[in-house]
Amino acid sequence: MKRAKSEDDSKSMDRISELPQDILQRILYFLSQKDAVRTSILSKSWRYNWRTRPNLDFSDNTFFKGNPKKFLSVVDKNLQLYRDQNMGLEEFRLCICYSDNKEPASFLEKWIPLLTTMGVKKFRLSIHSEYRKCVLVELPRIVFGEESLQDLHVQGFVLKQDAIERIALSKNLKKLRLEHVYVKADTLQTIIIIYPTSLETIQISHSNIPFHKGSDFRNLSELHLSGVESSLDNLSSCGFPSLKRFTLRYCYTLVESRISIDAPNLVYFEYLGSVIPSISFATISTQCSTHLYVFPKGDRSASWLLKLRTLLESLSQFNICLDINYKFCNHFRGVCEQLIIHDNVHLALDDGCNKPIAVESLLLNCDLCRFSTLLKGLFRICRPKNFGNICFMRWGMKVTELVWHVLTKRESGDQDQFKHELWLLDLEQASLEIEDKNREGWRPITVSELANNKKLNYERTRFALKWRQTL
Repeated sequence: MKRAKSEDDSKSMDRISELPQDILQRILYFLSQKDAVRTSILSKSWRYNWRTRPNLDFSDNTFFKGNPKKFLSVVDKNLQLYRDQNMGLEEFRLCICYSDNKEPASFLEKWIPLLTTMGVKKFRLSIHSEYRKCVLVELPRIVFGEESLQDLHVQGFVLKQDAIERIALSKNLKKLRLEHVYVKADTLQTIIIIYPTSLETIQISHSNIPFHKGSDFRNLSELHLSGVESSLDNLSSCGFPSLKRFTLRYCYTLVESRISIDAPNLVYFEYLGSVIPSISFATISTQCSTHLYVFPKGDRSASWLLKLRTLLESLSQFNICLDINYKFCNHFRGVCEQLIIHDNVHLALDDGCNKPIAVESLLLNCDLCRFSTLLKGLFRICRPKNFGNICFMRWGMKVTELVWHVLTKRESGDQDQFKHELWLLDLEQASLEIEDKNREGWRPITVSELANNKKLNYERTRFALKWRQTL
């Protein structure tokens, strides 16, 4: 027979409630704010435990969504409770919608000084405008300068001039993230932003917030810029001794810029865009990997190929992975091939001063009718160890056969072919490889074996290339 549960059994099942208060608070620390509040229904002893945990995390997407007044009231009452009971608060995170009324601003001006008196060590603030639209607002100056602020995320604002003529960011700020933050063009040149030396990560996207000459980024390890609309020329005058990761995406102001980055400890650089940037780096002390994703959709002269060679030359000390996507170039139809051939002739007649650059891998995505010509043009300027990573979903076999035909022309012995395609003289060996099922490596395969394999679906292939040592 089952024995009825005794009072002692019930107590033994709730041993966690008997833990010391500081341990209970630490357990609650690792829960989300919403889950921490839910623990109040576990038992009477747990009813108010969540109010004593050392961190608060409020988001208007989680609490009282669509009712900003209620949300602001709840946050205000909780902070007042902590202050009245003289409880310490280690971390405070706030995600808040900032409309064009004054209410959120007045609360921020009240809460931020309060955090200082409570000994907050880490303050994370995420502010977004209503409906994620850019609205003309004046953020309280205290938003930027609070000493405990370590993580600041601002999204969707056009800032008034009198609010940001001079912004001194918190001296303890470690992470800065700005999205769709704009300054009116007529005041852009008068703005001074003091970036603290404590910054470790900067993420700026679709904004025109400027960098100023000589800014000190001694502790910055990550810099991510996407769709930045202000000039990046001043990056050349800034020091980045600790920078490890640097990404540039869709920064079209680079078309008129020439920048040189002093980042001796860089380990990863990524560029994505249709503009071929003029960018170089100071001596790199460590092995740096570079990924270049280029889709040249606006250069009708096809001079992008020559610009690309210049870029590869400036990055020649890096391990380069080059990905060319020509799918966007519909306006090239009918003239693309002639223009590329024209550039290839100039490269073929080069006096040898501009040698092709060694790259780790090359990917080309374009229409099949232009694939061969574009591939030959790329082989004029670079020497990839691997070409492809072709997925068998649509054109896989056709692309493989086409590339194999181009690569094996060297075996024809046609001297006229070598005259116009000098890169063939440098190609010593080409072999086809397929990725193994576990995606842990590559194994050799012939074109005929590949064509006869009916089970291919999402398998990937590539060409391993061995070049004559002329680089």
